[in-house]
Amino acid sequence: MKTEKLIIVIIFLGLIQLAACERSKLNDPEPSSLRAGADSLGNFPGDSIPGDSIPGDSIFVPDTLKGGGDGLNHVDTTSRQAFKAGDEFLITPAILQDSLAYLRLKVVTKKPYNCRNNQISYSAMNNFGTIDVRLNEVLGGFPCEAGTAPSEATIYLDRNNISPDSTYQLHVSAGGKNFQGTLRKLGAGYEISWPYDNEVIFTKKSL
Repeated sequence: MKTEKLIIVIIFLGLIQLAACERSKLNDPEPSSLRAGADSLGNFPGDSIPGDSIPGDSIFVPDTLKGGGDGLNHVDTTSRQAFKAGDEFLITPAILQDSLAYLRLKVVTKKPYNCRNNQISYSAMNNFGTIDVRLNEVLGGFPCEAGTAPSEATIYLDRNNISPDSTYQLHVSAGGKNFQGTLRKLGAGYEISWPYDNEVIFTKKSL
């Protein structure tokens, strides 16, 4: 009997010791268990996007574009046409009724040129008493309208820069040649002195 009672006491003491140990663990958890719990809170949606996958990074750098060039439409050099030999230029001056500030010179070639929508390239300047008009070449339209047509230009001279009762030298260059005359402003009108009857022709000399 004594032996059996001793065994029961030992078992009872062992259970008490085991219970004490478990309570100690609950009151003082190990740091490693807390760390493991913290690590398991990751994987937020914002953290799962790799930096290199952001759409903004997929924009092409200009140097990587294929084909070369700047992609702009350039003037077709084949549409540039020199004036034909023997061509003549008819110049018709007019005072615009709806704009008293300008004197208009309408220039038309007698011979036709490629592209029905062609036009004359020109420059015009009133420089210290000399009106200088330069007819350079014919430019085909872009896109070119098939066919041929005489070429034209409409030039506007500022009348405010032409003094009343004054005479101006009038120079016209075309087809590699220079032509000279005078333009005189008389009151509200104009008188043109032009000694040529061919090549460059003023269809009206008094306005």
